[in-house]
Amino acid sequence: MKTENPLIQWQYSQEEWNEFVDIEKANKKEDNIYFGLAILLIVPFGLMFYRGTSFLFSLLFSIPFAVLIPFLRMKFSYKHLQKNVFNPHVILYNDYMLINNHRIEVASKRKRIKNLKIIDAKSNKKLLEVDIQWATRKGPTNDEFRILIPENKLSEAEKLVENFYSDDN
Repeated sequence: MKTENPLIQWQYSQEEWNEFVDIEKANKKEDNIYFGLAILLIVPFGLMFYRGTSFLFSLLFSIPFAVLIPFLRMKFSYKHLQKNVFNPHVILYNDYMLINNHRIEVASKRKRIKNLKIIDAKSNKKLLEVDIQWATRKGPTNDEFRILIPENKLSEAEKLVENFYSDDN
Protein backbone atom coordinates (compact mmCIF):
# COMPACT_ATOMS: atom_id res chain seq x y z
CA MET A 1 0.00 0.00 0.00
CA LYS A 2 1.49 3.33 -1.01
CA THR A 3 1.54 6.20 1.41
CA GLU A 4 0.64 9.65 0.21
CA ASN A 5 1.67 12.99 1.57
CA PRO A 6 -1.28 15.31 2.07
CA LEU A 7 -1.22 18.68 0.35
CA ILE A 8 -3.11 20.17 3.29
CA GLN A 9 -4.27 18.79 6.61
CA TRP A 10 -6.47 21.11 8.63
CA GLN A 11 -8.18 20.64 11.99
CA TYR A 12 -11.12 22.68 13.28
CA SER A 13 -12.87 23.29 16.55
CA GLN A 14 -16.43 22.02 16.66
CA GLU A 15 -17.79 25.59 16.87
CA GLU A 16 -15.68 26.69 13.89
CA TRP A 17 -16.85 23.67 11.87
CA ASN A 18 -20.52 24.20 12.76
CA GLU A 19 -20.31 27.83 11.64
CA PHE A 20 -18.72 26.70 8.35
CA VAL A 21 -21.47 24.11 7.80
CA ASP A 22 -24.11 26.84 8.21
CA ILE A 23 -22.29 29.06 5.69
CA GLU A 24 -21.74 26.26 3.18
CA LYS A 25 -25.26 24.84 3.41
CA ALA A 26 -26.60 28.35 2.72
CA ASN A 27 -24.27 28.57 -0.32
CA LYS A 28 -25.37 25.16 -1.59
CA LYS A 29 -29.03 25.96 -0.98
CA GLU A 30 -28.70 29.15 -3.02
CA ASP A 31 -26.92 27.25 -5.82
CA ASN A 32 -29.66 24.63 -5.87
CA ILE A 33 -32.44 27.23 -5.93
CA TYR A 34 -30.86 28.75 -9.04
CA PHE A 35 -30.46 25.26 -10.52
CA GLY A 36 -34.14 24.49 -9.90
CA LEU A 37 -35.19 27.82 -11.40
CA ALA A 38 -33.07 27.12 -14.47
CA ILE A 39 -34.84 23.77 -14.88
CA LEU A 40 -38.19 25.50 -14.47
CA LEU A 41 -37.32 28.10 -17.10
CA ILE A 42 -35.57 25.95 -19.70
CA VAL A 43 -37.41 22.60 -19.66
CA PRO A 44 -40.93 23.88 -20.47
CA PHE A 45 -39.70 25.82 -23.49
CA GLY A 46 -37.59 22.87 -24.61
CA LEU A 47 -40.59 20.55 -24.39
CA MET A 48 -42.79 23.03 -26.21
CA PHE A 49 -40.25 23.51 -28.99
CA TYR A 50 -39.00 19.93 -29.44
CA ARG A 51 -42.10 17.95 -28.49
CA GLY A 52 -44.89 20.35 -29.30
CA THR A 53 -46.45 20.13 -25.85
CA SER A 54 -48.62 22.85 -24.36
CA PHE A 55 -47.08 25.34 -21.97
CA LEU A 56 -49.25 24.12 -19.07
CA PHE A 57 -48.35 20.46 -19.58
CA SER A 58 -44.63 21.19 -19.99
CA LEU A 59 -44.67 23.37 -16.88
CA LEU A 60 -46.47 20.67 -14.86
CA PHE A 61 -43.96 18.11 -16.15
CA SER A 62 -40.92 20.20 -15.18
CA ILE A 63 -42.02 21.23 -11.66
CA PRO A 64 -41.24 17.84 -10.03
CA PHE A 65 -37.78 17.84 -11.64
CA ALA A 66 -37.14 21.44 -10.59
CA VAL A 67 -37.87 20.45 -6.98
CA LEU A 68 -36.63 16.85 -6.85
CA ILE A 69 -33.23 17.17 -8.55
CA PRO A 70 -31.93 20.00 -6.32
CA PHE A 71 -33.32 18.23 -3.23
CA LEU A 72 -31.61 14.94 -4.09
CA ARG A 73 -28.44 16.78 -4.96
CA MET A 74 -28.37 18.34 -1.49
CA LYS A 75 -29.27 15.09 0.20
CA PHE A 76 -26.71 12.81 -1.44
CA SER A 77 -23.86 14.95 -2.77
CA TYR A 78 -22.99 16.88 0.35
CA LYS A 79 -22.96 14.27 3.13
CA HIS A 80 -19.73 15.75 4.43
CA LEU A 81 -21.57 18.88 5.60
CA GLN A 82 -22.63 17.62 9.02
CA LYS A 83 -22.71 19.59 12.25
CA ASN A 84 -21.38 18.47 15.63
CA VAL A 85 -18.70 16.23 14.15
CA PHE A 86 -16.12 14.87 16.56
CA ASN A 87 -12.65 16.14 15.63
CA PRO A 88 -13.57 17.91 12.36
CA HIS A 89 -10.78 17.84 9.78
CA VAL A 90 -9.98 18.13 6.08
CA ILE A 91 -7.13 16.39 4.31
CA LEU A 92 -6.45 17.11 0.63
CA TYR A 93 -4.36 14.74 -1.46
CA ASN A 94 -3.52 14.96 -5.18
CA ASP A 95 -6.47 12.80 -6.23
CA TYR A 96 -9.01 12.99 -3.41
CA MET A 97 -9.94 14.81 -0.24
CA LEU A 98 -11.15 13.52 3.07
CA ILE A 99 -13.65 15.72 4.83
CA ASN A 100 -14.39 14.14 8.19
CA ASN A 101 -13.63 10.71 6.68
CA HIS A 102 -15.92 11.28 3.66
CA ARG A 103 -13.82 10.62 0.57
CA ILE A 104 -14.37 12.96 -2.39
CA GLU A 105 -12.58 12.18 -5.64
CA VAL A 106 -11.02 15.29 -7.16
CA ALA A 107 -8.68 13.90 -9.83
CA SER A 108 -8.71 10.63 -11.76
CA LYS A 109 -9.12 9.35 -15.31
CA ARG A 110 -12.63 10.85 -15.25
CA LYS A 111 -12.19 13.95 -13.10
CA ARG A 112 -9.79 16.83 -12.74
CA ILE A 113 -9.43 19.95 -10.63
CA LYS A 114 -10.42 22.74 -13.00
CA ASN A 115 -9.98 25.67 -10.66
CA LEU A 116 -8.65 26.35 -7.19
CA LYS A 117 -9.19 29.68 -5.49
CA ILE A 118 -9.68 31.42 -2.17
CA ILE A 119 -13.00 33.16 -1.70
CA ASP A 120 -14.44 35.38 1.01
CA ALA A 121 -17.34 34.09 3.10
CA LYS A 122 -19.54 35.53 5.79
CA SER A 123 -18.06 36.42 9.19
CA ASN A 124 -14.66 37.29 7.67
CA LYS A 125 -14.01 33.63 6.90
CA LYS A 126 -11.97 32.46 3.93
CA LEU A 127 -12.86 29.36 1.94
CA LEU A 128 -10.78 27.28 -0.43
CA GLU A 129 -12.96 26.51 -3.45
CA VAL A 130 -12.06 23.35 -5.36
CA ASP A 131 -13.83 23.24 -8.73
CA ILE A 132 -13.95 19.67 -10.07
CA GLN A 133 -14.73 18.96 -13.72
CA TRP A 134 -15.64 15.74 -15.55
CA ALA A 135 -16.81 14.82 -19.02
CA THR A 136 -20.40 13.87 -19.83
CA ARG A 137 -22.12 13.04 -23.12
CA LYS A 138 -23.39 16.63 -23.34
CA GLY A 139 -20.00 18.19 -22.57
CA PRO A 140 -18.02 18.96 -19.43
CA THR A 141 -19.79 19.54 -16.15
CA ASN A 142 -18.45 20.56 -12.78
CA ASP A 143 -19.15 20.89 -9.10
CA GLU A 144 -17.40 22.91 -6.46
CA PHE A 145 -16.45 21.97 -2.96
CA ARG A 146 -15.54 24.67 -0.50
CA ILE A 147 -13.33 24.11 2.52
CA LEU A 148 -12.97 26.43 5.49
CA ILE A 149 -9.45 27.82 5.75
CA PRO A 150 -8.41 28.05 9.41
CA GLU A 151 -7.21 31.55 10.26
CA ASN A 152 -3.65 30.39 10.88
CA LYS A 153 -3.53 28.44 7.57
CA LEU A 154 -4.26 31.22 5.07
CA SER A 155 -0.64 31.39 3.85
CA GLU A 156 -0.66 27.59 3.40
CA ALA A 157 -3.83 27.87 1.28
CA GLU A 158 -2.33 30.72 -0.77
CA LYS A 159 0.77 28.63 -1.44
CA LEU A 160 -1.40 25.65 -2.47
CA VAL A 161 -3.29 27.82 -5.00
CA GLU A 162 -0.05 29.34 -6.28
CA ASN A 163 1.52 25.87 -6.73
CA PHE A 164 -1.59 24.60 -8.50
CA TYR A 165 -1.34 27.29 -11.17
CA SER A 166 2.44 27.23 -11.48
CA ASP A 167 2.80 23.42 -11.92
CA ASP A 168 1.18 22.50 -15.21
CA ASN A 169 -2.18 24.26 -15.34
